[in-house]
Amino acid sequence: MLRPILSTVSIPAHGLRTILSSYRQHTLPIFSPLGSRFASKLNDTPPINNDIPYTYVRVVDPETRKPLPPKLLSEVIDNLATESQTKPGEGPPKTFITQFAQLVAPPSEATGGYALVKLVDRREAAAREKAQRTKAQASRKATEVKEIQFAWGIAAADVQHKLRKARQELGRGVRVQLVFARKAGGGLERDSGTRAKQHALVTEVLDALADVGKEWRTRDERRNMMVIYLQDLQRPTPHKSMSAKQATSNNPVKPE
Repeated sequence: MLRPILSTVSIPAHGLRTILSSYRQHTLPIFSPLGSRFASKLNDTPPINNDIPYTYVRVVDPETRKPLPPKLLSEVIDNLATESQTKPGEGPPKTFITQFAQLVAPPSEATGGYALVKLVDRREAAAREKAQRTKAQASRKATEVKEIQFAWGIAAADVQHKLRKARQELGRGVRVQLVFARKAGGGLERDSGTRAKQHALVTEVLDALADVGKEWRTRDERRNMMVIYLQDLQRPTPHKSMSAKQATSNNPVKPE
């Protein structure tokens, strides 16, 4: 049986480069032969358990943050923490491994020529991963924008459909742009009540969404077109984005 080498090993510079190159090129399989021992799932994550390509390793002490004496990787894996769980009606208790060994650094002179690994609690790792996913999703929503178009002559049933869509997006935390414009191909003629009808439509839409959305930047208003920017009520409003908002808030469409 092989015994750990406890003496410090000096690795030449070219040898260290070879080890690092080998480490970078190491391809991690999706599943380890020991599936219950949490094989590495992604090629860009550090190797864990039997995916670690070194026979001897040094475990980082979780309390002192210093490496412990070298030992066989297989011994480290065989001594991972476990717990037993019993479910009613399922017979004897089942044992689950609650840790995994993760590569921290390849061999170096500072560690006596041994790779460093740390022991990771499976539940803590899962909680961190979930928190990171949640943060990433929130970041994507923060920059995501949905555009919803309202033709000035839109039918009442279509207004309700657009409102449902706007409410759904605002409820997801996504910003919404409400674009009010003349229908493509519409004529240029307007009767004397056109502006009043436009004003009524904008007011109807904003009143219907007031409980889920608020304006976060100044409206864009051009000839026969208006763009209103809404976001959910919980998100802070950029302090500069609404500097000119009050000038238009009580008069969404300029009278003729």
